[in-house]
Amino acid sequence: MQNWENLTKKANKAYSNHDFSDALVLNQQALNILETSFHEHFKVDIESYISAAAVSFLNLAESYVALDNPLLANNQYENAINFLQAVLSHSEIESQHYCLVMHTVTRIRCEWEMFNEQQSKQSSQNKQVFSTFTKAPYSGQVIHH
Repeated sequence: MQNWENLTKKANKAYSNHDFSDALVLNQQALNILETSFHEHFKVDIESYISAAAVSFLNLAESYVALDNPLLANNQYENAINFLQAVLSHSEIESQHYCLVMHTVTRIRCEWEMFNEQQSKQSSQNKQVFSTFTKAPYSGQVIHH
């Protein structure tokens, strides 16, 4: 888990310095560590593991947003939900941990909904700008020399 923490700290620093590409790579490496050590961490400290996974997916989404790639950002929210659903299907999960995972799913869905609302607003604004541009008086005129 310490490797995950170190990579996440480096990723956060890169993001703060507007080095979004490095932040993306470091966040992906941190998530890969969690995914490859799933069984080890799941049995030892499920709370920390679930929290770390949620942070990694959300950090990846934010990095993609900063890189102006909302489609891949959206995929990270979906990946987070799919990951947590896989955790819920794990046969060894206790009821208290089930509640933790469900709470985390709910939080990520809220974040995802806010992201989608923001993207919808930006899309509407972009359509208005494009509409204004195409309705300009000069847009349909062709000038011949």
